[in-house]
Amino acid sequence: MTAPPEKPPLLELDRVTRRFVLGGGLDPRRRRMVHAVEDVSLSLAPGETLAIVGESGCGKSTIARLAVGLSRPTLGEVRIDGVPARARLPRKLRRTVQFVSQNPWSALNRRKSIGHAIGQPLAVHGLCASAAERAARVAELLEQVGLPPEYAARRPAGVSGGELQRVTVARALAASPRAIVLDEPTASLDVGVKATLVNLLLDLRASLGLGYVLITHELDIARHLATHVAVMYLGRVVESGPAEEIFTSPRHPYTRMLLAAIPVPDPSRRGLVALSGEVPSAVNPPPGCAFHPRCPYAVDLCGRELPALVDIGDRRSACLRDTELLGTAATGDR
Repeated sequence: MTAPPEKPPLLELDRVTRRFVLGGGLDPRRRRMVHAVEDVSLSLAPGETLAIVGESGCGKSTIARLAVGLSRPTLGEVRIDGVPARARLPRKLRRTVQFVSQNPWSALNRRKSIGHAIGQPLAVHGLCASAAERAARVAELLEQVGLPPEYAARRPAGVSGGELQRVTVARALAASPRAIVLDEPTASLDVGVKATLVNLLLDLRASLGLGYVLITHELDIARHLATHVAVMYLGRVVESGPAEEIFTSPRHPYTRMLLAAIPVPDPSRRGLVALSGEVPSAVNPPPGCAFHPRCPYAVDLCGRELPALVDIGDRRSACLRDTELLGTAATGDR
């Protein structure tokens, strides 16, 4: 008996590169190239949370924009359910991946009611036959994110930041997506409010089978939400794999140094070397491994040869000295 064909990933980035041209006017010799994302391959299955972590300027938000079609790749391909996103997608596929931005205040029209904001996707995608049906669905979505139905009549200025972020989640849910891209969803929230939102996202993932792409620099948030992690540095993925393995036994020197920077006592991180220096310019990235100017384990070869992202068990790592450095996480030895 022939086995059924394997289903494609819900969302897939296949060797995606995104570059931007800066300045120069009409003189091409004066133009500069920003290497925002270079040769990144990632995939997301239903019910998974892929956390993309790294310092500011590493390309996380560019990945988010590529995933939802707000930006097009210079090279490579983004696919939704196996269909290239560059093609004219059927309406159902256009609803598949939705977006929640970092700043809920700028994401909503302050002159319009919350009910109007949540109802817009319902109207655009033709998901409700009448205004009364749309109002009922808006009330249902508000309750789904833990807000009373009467919030539909309020305007964004009349609710707190945490409540407003839940409104943006409700708006994303209105299109009945299978995946949501969350771009720093907790960055502007207080600690207690962050916990409420994280618990909400966990509940929604369990009840609706959603997949999340979580863009964050907050590693404690990633640790609570993620099933898989991709660590980015200067536009490239340097390590990826199951979240538990990444957080408990990091392989790449950059991942180790990121974990050392988490301001929470953790015996498992004892001995990890903290980050130093600044992220290099994406206009003029260093030769070889981009991390080598800051890496305490770098040798001459690291400045000459670009490491490939290779499979090591069920994770991937891009370090020329990966095998040599096994066991040095706790000692800091070179």
